[in-house]
Amino acid sequence: MRQVFDAGVGVFLLWFVVSPGGLAQTQMQSSDGRKILVDSLVISGTRAVDSAELAEISAGLSGSEFDDDPDELAERVRDQFQNHGYFQVVVEKFEIKVIDPLASPKPVRLEAEVSEGPLCRLSSIDFTGNHSVSSKELRAMFPIKTGDMFKKAKIAGGLDSMRRSLGSQGLLDFVAIPKTTFGSGSTVKLDIEVQEGPQYRMGKLEIVGPPEVAQKLQARWELEAGAVYDATYEKTFVEKNRSLLPADFIESSGVRRFKDCSNSTVSVHIHLTPDTQHDALDQAKRVDCDH
Repeated sequence: MRQVFDAGVGVFLLWFVVSPGGLAQTQMQSSDGRKILVDSLVISGTRAVDSAELAEISAGLSGSEFDDDPDELAERVRDQFQNHGYFQVVVEKFEIKVIDPLASPKPVRLEAEVSEGPLCRLSSIDFTGNHSVSSKELRAMFPIKTGDMFKKAKIAGGLDSMRRSLGSQGLLDFVAIPKTTFGSGSTVKLDIEVQEGPQYRMGKLEIVGPPEVAQKLQARWELEAGAVYDATYEKTFVEKNRSLLPADFIESSGVRRFKDCSNSTVSVHIHLTPDTQHDALDQAKRVDCDH
């Protein structure tokens, strides 16, 4: 998650939105795909964080493997502090010290000089633009109370709950745009602009595979044509009917969803076996809806 700070008004814009695919965040990849293994994280420069909390922050990265990308790693250091309530943290200096250049992945020691800023607490969460779900219902999706430490992971969890809830109501083009405003006493006000988009309905179901199995699955599919489309139903359907599916069936590749933007419907294709002809047809059907 990336922030844009306007010092004049004290506002952070959270640089991710919640869309049908989940949290859309900055993805930083190393150009050559090399990996590194974080042996340890050494933090200096903090003023208010005690040694136990620093050890917990360091442990959050130690032992993990990442792309060899300094920007991504510095962002992950910021994430660790933000998940402890230091939302205005600044990583002032950052270095990667290679321990063994011949190993793969390379073990490294990260050294970060950090100004953690004040410990931030939530003052309120407000919503605008929502029509299908009340603000009270949306607020209940965030596992954070007024006065609690403002932890980024809890905000991200709430936004993801919003995505699932609105997706179950056919709002596949849903977008949430969060903005934070800092008040006195290091309090944080979170405003979330909701853009719901059209409500999609179920179109056609097509199952590619052995006819006998396809017919059984077709009969068990409960989301009728014309019903409000539920983006969570496909996962439930796969789990309930696992015994009929191939042993190596993977939902992410075997279930394909196609939106018809002109009439707000969704067609679902389930591929039990590889089929190059259907694969080509499916690829041709993939269209992004512009709103």
